[in-house]
Amino acid sequence: MRTPEALVAAAADAQDLQPIRLYLTEMVLAASVRPGGDRMTDILNRGGELPVLLAGADPTRDDGWMAIPIDEVQMVVPPPHVSPPDKRLARERHQVRIRVGEWEVMGTAHMRPGAEIDAILLSTQPFLPLTDATLASPAAPFGDAHPVLIVNLRHAEFQRD
Repeated sequence: MRTPEALVAAAADAQDLQPIRLYLTEMVLAASVRPGGDRMTDILNRGGELPVLLAGADPTRDDGWMAIPIDEVQMVVPPPHVSPPDKRLARERHQVRIRVGEWEVMGTAHMRPGAEIDAILLSTQPFLPLTDATLASPAAPFGDAHPVLIVNLRHAEFQRD
């Protein structure tokens, strides 16, 4: 049984929870995470497992939490995040079209000047954030729009027009 102090701490932690949607091979998972001020792209690129609270679960109970292997994540609709101005770098914008499983993604990649999406980027930074992204599938041909969508390039294939 949890002590009153533990319940107060768990309730405070619950306020740090942010909504997230994870696209996995077999399902789309609505959940919450505790990014702790970090960008979700940075968290994903570190690898390992991502602890998430399943949608509707009680954050004070252990049975509502799952550890998702980050390598299995295909795409993420992250919680809103605004980077501090001193952390923002100049970026070139590239329109991309990517296929991930049955999904087709279109959006804007913000790359360092001169950088290309190649084997080096893929091996060091597999998760690519896209802004103004649209996600479509045969089941949802008109697509869903997202301000930010993070794609795991290890599950992706770039499409050429």
